[in-house]
Amino acid sequence: MAQEIIIQPEELRTAATEMEAAATAVHAAVTTLYETLTRLGDPISVTETTADGVRTGTVSANASSNPPWGHDSYAKKFANGDQGYTKASVNLLQGGYDMAATLAEFAKGMHQAAEGSSDTEDVSTSAFSGE
Repeated sequence: MAQEIIIQPEELRTAATEMEAAATAVHAAVTTLYETLTRLGDPISVTETTADGVRTGTVSANASSNPPWGHDSYAKKFANGDQGYTKASVNLLQGGYDMAATLAEFAKGMHQAAEGSSDTEDVSTSAFSGE
């Protein structure tokens, strides 16, 4: 037994626009966090890119000549290694940028689905009406 699928293109477009807004807001929040942390001396950097209309950032750790936590043995223990602050900071920011990019990809797909269903509806309507 076949299931019926009903798509309301206008509702899907509205949802896609809201998803785009969420992607933009997440990207802006992560960028603000990155800018704040680097202003405070965090040894991280972000390379922003856009591919197929989707913005993202690639986060990496840099060597800092003057990290806010200093250079002594306690500072090195705090900042370095797999469990260190620097790696955790990079992972947190990268996750945020990845989330924003994923939301933007969802929005893009939703827009494409809305357009595709509208086009299909138009073709079907004209075929059945004899136009």
